[in-house]
Amino acid sequence: MVIIGFSIIFLMILAMIAILTSIITAFLAVRKNKEGNPPRKISYGILGLLVFHWLFFLTSGYSLLPTNFADVVFMPVWLVLCVAGLFTAIYECKNNIGFAIPVAGLTTISLLFSIFINGISKM
Repeated sequence: MVIIGFSIIFLMILAMIAILTSIITAFLAVRKNKEGNPPRKISYGILGLLVFHWLFFLTSGYSLLPTNFADVVFMPVWLVLCVAGLFTAIYECKNNIGFAIPVAGLTTISLLFSIFINGISKM
């Protein structure tokens, strides 16, 4: 009997979100019936901060910081970026859907991953 754990289901959901985000964005890029307005500069900034936070996390940048400081900063920064990404995706959905979908996908993955990390750290 094969037992599927929570982490496998979680990774499958993340992979599905990432694949759907890239496929939908590709279809929107091919179908250029309506030219949308360019994204706002703040939207680029929030997307850049989300990507920078992921790179900093994946390269173990938080291990270079003192433990007390990293514990205090990690989750609040991640959640604030998720909320900012949510507002950006909602605004850009009205303005430029091709930019809103990748931001929404990255924000969703970040939020799910932060909940997952928070759950693991409480064990």
